[in-house]
Order: sequence, then C-alpha cells, then structure tokens
Amino acid sequence: MPKTYLHHPDGTVTVEDTRTPPAVYLEQLERLRAACTASILAVAPEHTQRNAALGIVPAEPVVADITAKRDQYHLLAASLQAAFDGVGTDAERCDAMEAIQWLDP
Repeated sequence: MPKTYLHHPDGTVTVEDTRTPPAVYLEQLERLRAACTASILAVAPEHTQRNAALGIVPAEPVVADITAKRDQYHLLAASLQAAFDGVGTDAERCDAMEAIQWLDP
C-alpha cells in the first residue's frame, strides 16, 4: 500500500497515503527476513552449512557468520517493533518503519 501522488492541472500535488502501520510492519518484517536469508546464503550457502554440520569443513566460521546475521536481524526486528509501537501519526510510524533497512557490512 504505497503513497499515491496526484498531480493536478494547476500544478499542485496531493499525496494520498493509504498505508497502515500493521500492513507496513508485516511487509517490512518479511523484507528483513528475506534479506537476512539472502545474506546468510551469500556467505554460507546450504552446501557449506551442510558440510559444516557434518564436520567436513570447520563449523566455527560458518556458525559465526550465521550468528552475526541472525543477531543483526533480531536487532532490526526490535527496531521495527519499536517504530510500530511508537508515537506519532500513522504516516510517521509507517515512514519510520520503512526507514529500517537491511545493510550488509
């Protein structure tokens, strides 16, 4: 549910914001989950994880990478929840939630 920008013939622009905090929260949470999964798979593909679990390759670096990504996800999810529970108009809360993004180091 995005913002819609309506351009009028007189040159004015009206913004119609149809977003709701619960919808934005769920959408952002799914984006964070997908980004975390992609980030984990970029540094530790499934075959590497499997080989580490079987003891074929050292597990410590794989576990450390996954743990760091997981911890980052939990931190961002907590920030998302804080923005959802925060004060302000629905639009301000939606903007605050949409500002929370996954960034790989």
